[in-house]
Amino acid sequence: MVIDGACTVSSAQPWVVDAGRFAREHCRASGVLALTQLPRLHDILFDREGAVSYAVEGYMSAKGWPALRISLTAELALRCQRCLERLPLRLDVQRDLVLAPEASELDGLEDEDDDTDAIPGVGALDLHDLLEQEIVLSAPMAPRHPGDACGVPPMTATMGEASARFAALAGLKAQPR
Repeated sequence: MVIDGACTVSSAQPWVVDAGRFAREHCRASGVLALTQLPRLHDILFDREGAVSYAVEGYMSAKGWPALRISLTAELALRCQRCLERLPLRLDVQRDLVLAPEASELDGLEDEDDDTDAIPGVGALDLHDLLEQEIVLSAPMAPRHPGDACGVPPMTATMGEASARFAALAGLKAQPR
């Protein structure tokens, strides 16, 4: 991770920053994370090959709130939920997060841009955790190949055939043991 500007990070916890200060001082952190370093993604990935390029920039919003601009780019291989095969996904995320000092002040941020989300402005913010959360939130919940690209044959059973199958099962259940 590269930190630009007059910003400093702890050598003991290089990913943890003071979020408000990071924003006020217009700090910038950037780098590349291997997918193997992101354990929350392991369940949704087909394989762990590849990396995520990221940049986190601190700034003050138009209304004077401390904010973070997150940029992520990655080529992920997800598991298609239909055929369970590899599904390539290009991720290109741009998100602005406004840091509200109090949870009660989150309501006052509804006038911000539609592409801007608000989070409670915690003192110490783990950038690694934040980046991992953004990737998980940006990935589809049930990734699937488009249309019939899976190679899985479409269901051709009619309602009558399906009802007959269930009737046969019901008949088996009704037989004495």
